[in-house]
Amino acid sequence: MVVSKSLNKYLELYKDFLHPNPNISAQAILFLKKDFRVEFMKNLLENIKEDNLLIRRKSILALGEYGEEILYLIVPLYFESGNNNLVKVSCLKTILKVTVKFNLNELNQDVMSVLDLAIKDSSPEIILSAISLLRQLGINGRDFLIKASRDKDLLRAKASVSALLEIKDQKVEDLFDELLNDESIDPMIKEDILRDKMI
Repeated sequence: MVVSKSLNKYLELYKDFLHPNPNISAQAILFLKKDFRVEFMKNLLENIKEDNLLIRRKSILALGEYGEEILYLIVPLYFESGNNNLVKVSCLKTILKVTVKFNLNELNQDVMSVLDLAIKDSSPEIILSAISLLRQLGINGRDFLIKASRDKDLLRAKASVSALLEIKDQKVEDLFDELLNDESIDPMIKEDILRDKMI
């Protein structure tokens, strides 16, 4: 909890954090992280449950600044979110922000458990968010994507193949050859693979 003598400063900075000008917002994030690190983090974690899209987006962006530290709080939040897809997607986007900003190509086992669950979800937005993350991880996300590429759900399979097209190693090339020769694979997926091979 922010102590009373600092409350006005916190509220002033928080107002700047919500400012539409990205430069003002970014400057506020730096000060809030420096002077109110824990309080601001807790505030942001509550914000990603918000219906307000602007607040949610800004909070995801700010959470990404905390690095791997924030992942230890995001993982339980994902598992506790139940059927709240809005929170789940916000969690996945936060993980992606951290992964990109800090150039991570490997995540801890708890985070990978979240991705394993997310890629099997029935929500298209959750599936696509998980696949974007796995693509970002490259080789470390490859085996999850290979498994999903054979899924009966066309969105999951097609998005996984698209992600694998960007990874490119021998294991992926062997998979593509198998998919092209498998009569059960949807023609749309085969077209994506063939189009890439022609480039």
